[in-house]
Amino acid sequence: MVKSLLIIDDEPAICDMYKIKLEQRGYKVFTALGGPEGIEIAKKEKPSIILLDIIMPKVNGFDVLKTLKETAETKAIPVFMTTNLPEHTSGEKAKSLGAVNYLVKAEYEPAMLADVIDRYLLQAK
Repeated sequence: MVKSLLIIDDEPAICDMYKIKLEQRGYKVFTALGGPEGIEIAKKEKPSIILLDIIMPKVNGFDVLKTLKETAETKAIPVFMTTNLPEHTSGEKAKSLGAVNYLVKAEYEPAMLADVIDRYLLQAK
């Protein structure tokens, strides 16, 4: 079965960069350029993992995460927070809201991010 991912990020270049690398690894990738769209895609597609940016206009990633974890269709989907905020400023909040991982974008090039996702899914089996 092909694993699927949803990338929720307001930066199209980030979505495209991660999507290309993850598709090369064999993942089916959905993208959303904002929280409300991301929540709808998550409910419909039920991806294996969600990559969620924190700083987005209108609805920030923490609010999206809270909604995902309170929604029956999406509460069991693992969420990786992807941001440029240092972990010491937001990592605990993300994990307290249900995120399983917190990745600082500047520290993870796309191949490294794909490695983290691969390892997580292998361990989750």
